[in-house]
Amino acid sequence: MNNLERRGDCNSNLRNDVKHKLDIEAQQVAESVIMNVFPEHDILGEESCGKPTATADWLWIIDPIDGTINFFHGLPWWCCSVAARYKGTTVAGSVFLPELNMLFEAVCDGEALFNGRPIKVSSTSDLSLAMIATGADKWDLDKRSFRFMKKVSEMAQRPRILGAAAVDMCMVACGRMDGYFESGIYTWDMAAAALIVERAGGETETLCQYPKHRMAFLATNGHIHAACRKHLLPMLSDRSCQL
Repeated sequence: MNNLERRGDCNSNLRNDVKHKLDIEAQQVAESVIMNVFPEHDILGEESCGKPTATADWLWIIDPIDGTINFFHGLPWWCCSVAARYKGTTVAGSVFLPELNMLFEAVCDGEALFNGRPIKVSSTSDLSLAMIATGADKWDLDKRSFRFMKKVSEMAQRPRILGAAAVDMCMVACGRMDGYFESGIYTWDMAAAALIVERAGGETETLCQYPKHRMAFLATNGHIHAACRKHLLPMLSDRSCQL
């Protein structure tokens, strides 16, 4: 919060992305804190994904600013996301929205919490009455672009593009959204929030795995999961998936 005046302090401002200096600085701070306490652990982060593959039993997964473009433009819908995995299983996760003072957290054997209080997913079971968050799907700016957005619009009562995957999934966890889907997000976008959704009673699934930590990912309240999967999975068949 002490650096909000540095919203425009970026290394590059591209048509589809912003490379922000605070992304790098915040990850360096987080890595320093973790390494000072757990020097034998590995770290995977958005700003260090080019490092060698992790080999330690413990892996910390960091997204210092999820929703960087929102942050850059002054929209408070962004977060800091941290997850801890032990031998490939996520055991703890935390998602914090600094400007909105919203903290979501969960551990593998406990309840999902929002600002210290237990949360649960929604009870919506009719997909046509569901509100589903999604992404812009701008992998290919040709006739295939936004086709997932079109499909979500056909499936659900309302689609929403809000620009921060981890926050969107936390909205599923607390029942304010019924589902979330994106055709291309990264491990650091979903690691913490996926556990929070699961511990809130929801269901998560990697529908398609791509190289370099990227995936197509679905998170729902559980009641509409099978229906969402049925609509979305066939659309991924023309991409190089590792299921």
